[in-house]
Amino acid sequence: MAFDPALTAALHLHTSHHGEPGLERHAHRAVQASTVAALMDGAYEGDLTIAELLAGGDQGLGTLNGLDGELVVVDGEAWQASVDGSVRRVAGDERTPFAVVVPFRPDASALLPGPLGHAALIDWLEAHRPGGLGCDALRIDGVFDRIHARSVPRQTPPYRPLTEVAGEQVEFTFTDVAGTIVGFRFPQVADEVELVGHHLHFLSADRTCAGHVLGCDVRSGTIGIERVDELHLELPPGVELPRLGGPSHADALHRIESE
Repeated sequence: MAFDPALTAALHLHTSHHGEPGLERHAHRAVQASTVAALMDGAYEGDLTIAELLAGGDQGLGTLNGLDGELVVVDGEAWQASVDGSVRRVAGDERTPFAVVVPFRPDASALLPGPLGHAALIDWLEAHRPGGLGCDALRIDGVFDRIHARSVPRQTPPYRPLTEVAGEQVEFTFTDVAGTIVGFRFPQVADEVELVGHHLHFLSADRTCAGHVLGCDVRSGTIGIERVDELHLELPPGVELPRLGGPSHADALHRIESE
């Protein structure tokens, strides 16, 4: 399997398949199930259980088998945001086709200079990210004037590409809500392996609302950022690393992820 030299230099990428060693926790290392390219193409069934995923980290995000809603991992607990607006704790034997977690230990913490709209928040994160070529893991605990979030409905075979399914996503707006945003910022060299830029999920403090963040307005809060310079990929059967120089889903992803 050929690795992109730029990606390997940035994130010290290595892969395994189900049952092979590698899912234990290591500082500054993210563990990921599958690739965003596979998810875009409709690979909605994975072999990694939530319990196995949590062995690799206590904070992260993703989805569940069948593209069944949004997955949020906070403080070692996995939660699902469904399209009906409900939030539930995810059992350890459930499986994920795509998720990424990290044993979160921030390198830096700060009070956010609030209030901040979504664009201003992203600019602040870019200005305060750790050095290096790798990715950042982040967590924001605070009060939000607005969270614009979405979830996607469970799919059944034959699975359609994510660009088609995205038209069925359900959007929510939560106002005056306390909670936690967790997420990652991946560099351009991770295109097709991960979502380039900031990928954020929200979970309310009372565990009653959650979702993939399309936009937000932060009233006040604290932020922690950790440098992640290693990425362990667990690849389900039939999923391989994207080919060097192959097609990119970047434009389609940008349309799906934007407000």
